[in-house]
Amino acid sequence: MRRRLLLVLGLLGLTLSLPGQALAYSTSTGFGTWEVPITDIGALGSPRTNVIVKAFSPGMNPVSYLDAAWAQGQQVVVYFTDTVDYAKGTVYTTRVAPWVSQVKAHPGLYGYLSVKEPSWSGISLGEIRALYSAYKAADPAHRVIALLGDVPHFGTKANPWATGVANMLWVDWYPVTYSRGYINTASTWFPKVRSYVKKVTPGTPIWLMVQGHGYRPGDRKTPTSTQLSRQIRDGFTYLGASGILFQVWNNPRYDSDLKRNASLWAAALRIVSKVRAGTY
Repeated sequence: MRRRLLLVLGLLGLTLSLPGQALAYSTSTGFGTWEVPITDIGALGSPRTNVIVKAFSPGMNPVSYLDAAWAQGQQVVVYFTDTVDYAKGTVYTTRVAPWVSQVKAHPGLYGYLSVKEPSWSGISLGEIRALYSAYKAADPAHRVIALLGDVPHFGTKANPWATGVANMLWVDWYPVTYSRGYINTASTWFPKVRSYVKKVTPGTPIWLMVQGHGYRPGDRKTPTSTQLSRQIRDGFTYLGASGILFQVWNNPRYDSDLKRNASLWAAALRIVSKVRAGTY
């Protein structure tokens, strides 16, 4: 009966917390914002997300970025783009240590993003483990994070999750489309991801990256504030997410992003405020 009711609600586009299906969020839920230029760190508003995710390419200075973020009470997850070649599907572990040596002692460092959506480029489990080992050898103190999409194939050979991969899992999920509306598959796939992680790497925190952008060539439509809230509730309810990441603050290639959508960003901050107050 419970499954039937959930199915009906899904078809109607509704979300309901049924007995035994309590939301997993708490007032300690983490929040992050993806790709914030250094000049925009102070413009994120209040209540602020507490983590910023930033990619760094050769020639960029991660320390100055960490300084600016820390001055605003933010920590940074750093991603070093030259450590992975997605076009070739290979990793460069020897490039990890020189980057890490620049940032590992900084109080504004939250951790390292080692790999993004490896299944789409054929990066193997062995390569992901090699990256993890390289980061841990260079800095045992900070967390290493892996971002995986393609949740229907999570835990398979094509999209592997295992020990020695990461200390934290991020899952990305962009369900708001032009062609199909809001894709209602969280209740199907998220519990499978959650149970797999619990079985294989117990205690691993999972954060969900939610869609805050629009990109017509990729069939992604900018969410409404209601759809943004629904993504977050689905993450808490079905994935057991202990953190939420907003994708994306700034990306000129997209049709829209959170920087260009003040009302959607304001809705995101209202959600942050309610979660931290325990009233969401």
